[in-house]
Amino acid sequence: MDVLRGRWLLGVTAAVLALFALSAWSEGDLADDQLYLNAALILVNTVPLLLLGRNTLVVVLLFAIAYPLWLDPPLVEDVNSGHVLQSVPTLVAMYATGSWDRPLWLRACALITPAWMMGAAVAGYWDTSAGDLSFVALVFVIAWGLGAVAAGRRTYADELERKTVELEIARHALADQAVAQERSRIARELHDVVAHAMSVITVQAGVGGHLMATRPNRAAEALGIIERTGRDALEELRRMLVVLRPDERAESRGAPQPGLADLPALIQTARSAGVEVQIQRNGAARALAPGLDLAVYRVIQESLTNVAKHAPGATACVRLRFEAVRLVVEVSDDGDTASDEVVPGQGLRGMAERVALYDGRLDTVAGNDGFRVTAVFPLAAAQQEPA
Repeated sequence: MDVLRGRWLLGVTAAVLALFALSAWSEGDLADDQLYLNAALILVNTVPLLLLGRNTLVVVLLFAIAYPLWLDPPLVEDVNSGHVLQSVPTLVAMYATGSWDRPLWLRACALITPAWMMGAAVAGYWDTSAGDLSFVALVFVIAWGLGAVAAGRRTYADELERKTVELEIARHALADQAVAQERSRIARELHDVVAHAMSVITVQAGVGGHLMATRPNRAAEALGIIERTGRDALEELRRMLVVLRPDERAESRGAPQPGLADLPALIQTARSAGVEVQIQRNGAARALAPGLDLAVYRVIQESLTNVAKHAPGATACVRLRFEAVRLVVEVSDDGDTASDEVVPGQGLRGMAERVALYDGRLDTVAGNDGFRVTAVFPLAAAQQEPA
């Protein structure tokens, strides 16, 4: 009973105490010759209710002794008549114990109270009527049973609520999985559309360029095919990107993608995070295709992020080496990572995918002299974006 575990416990105890005392007074059990003894027995039969919020079983076991003592006070020849209202404290305690949020075997210990009262009455330990006391004990058992039923219903409701929450979580997980699978499928379709369109455009552009001088009509036809193919591909791209686009309110529209020109800002950000960064450039820099420029930038960005995360305070060096047919990007730090196992997480996996997209190679090495990431991009194949 929640009301017996909250702020109303004191009020309930006071009300039960008043009922017990008034019933004893109305039955003439508060005579002057035994007033103090009976008053003490009334308190013993009611005040322990204040402990219901802590341990209901202790209260029931106290009443197992206190209630029979009230009916047959020691050192007094007269027997108290007893009243139905005087059973209320033990009834409340029995119900509270039955509905207690404890194992059933522990709650069942409360049945010692009616069993003891009934057995003592039958054995003739008190002058109280065995029939009356047995009836009271039976009512106590019923009160405990009602409490146990209430506890079972509460446990069942809690279990249903828990399963409902688990099902809701599983439903959201399945929905997220379905969205991820759908986006993966659309990404594959997007790749197929772009690859097919670019193949057609590349072939027709070659044909048009070859026939421009000798057969202008055929060259014009090739240009028309290029235009139609490009328009169809753009339309497909627009439809698919609508599905793939995240919340536009959380994304800045129209912001240019970063590249090597943004390296100074990236290095400044890394320095503000506690990583001292040096940069070295070798060879004649050349203009990179936008996608390759972005891929190189992301590799450097992720490498510096890993330095800040796993080797705070270390010094990092970014080396860009432009060679005849390739671009070598190397990011190293002087942190001690020889004892650490290199786990390929999302960052390293993402870098590897970006490098592989441009037919490159990614190598990672950990040692006493720090961690080194080396990405090699073939420049000859990178002058055009991959399909």
